[in-house]
Amino acid sequence: MCAKMSKEALLRPISESNSDQRYKQLEDDLLKEINALGIGPMGLHGKTTALKVQIQYAPTHIAGLPVAVNMCCHVCRHAKVVIS
Repeated sequence: MCAKMSKEALLRPISESNSDQRYKQLEDDLLKEINALGIGPMGLHGKTTALKVQIQYAPTHIAGLPVAVNMCCHVCRHAKVVIS
């Protein structure tokens, strides 16, 4: 279920935030902190590391606490290597 929810969050429109105000605030705070790291796209430095943080949630047993992280990067799908 956790991995499925991760994919659903990835496919949610970038303009849409979580309907629960607590998670919306967490999404905003995490995005601010992630971009403050200065990692940038593909670790090449820059001001924008992430465009959006999307959180999905569901009830679980306290001992479980499953987490799935799903990343989608346009740069990762397009590469060129020149060997000389």
